[in-house]
Amino acid sequence: MTPPRPVRLAALGVLAEGVVGVVVAALLVAAGVVFSVWGFVALLGLALVVVAVALLRGQRSARGPALVAQLLTIGCAFYAAVPSGRPEWGVPVLLAAAVVLYGLLCAPARAWAEE
Repeated sequence: MTPPRPVRLAALGVLAEGVVGVVVAALLVAAGVVFSVWGFVALLGLALVVVAVALLRGQRSARGPALVAQLLTIGCAFYAAVPSGRPEWGVPVLLAAAVVLYGLLCAPARAWAEE
């Protein structure tokens, strides 16, 4: 069954996060950062792309990893915005992750996941 509109929109948000992760990994490679760092970032980015595609295809099992990714993203964004003193980075990321999280947890998404 096709996922509801909020889940599809959330999946597009997760896809955007994954693409950003892959682009950041490429920038880290260009900057000469060690493999253990850029490889980890690339792996996370690719994993988010896979989760987003699975959500778009209607696989309910991809909802859990997407939720975990959003919770981790919110934590990192909060850390960037408050203790690190970089609200120009943290606040937009926090808002984007919160919107995606809402799309995964709203009533239509829960009903779809429980079918």
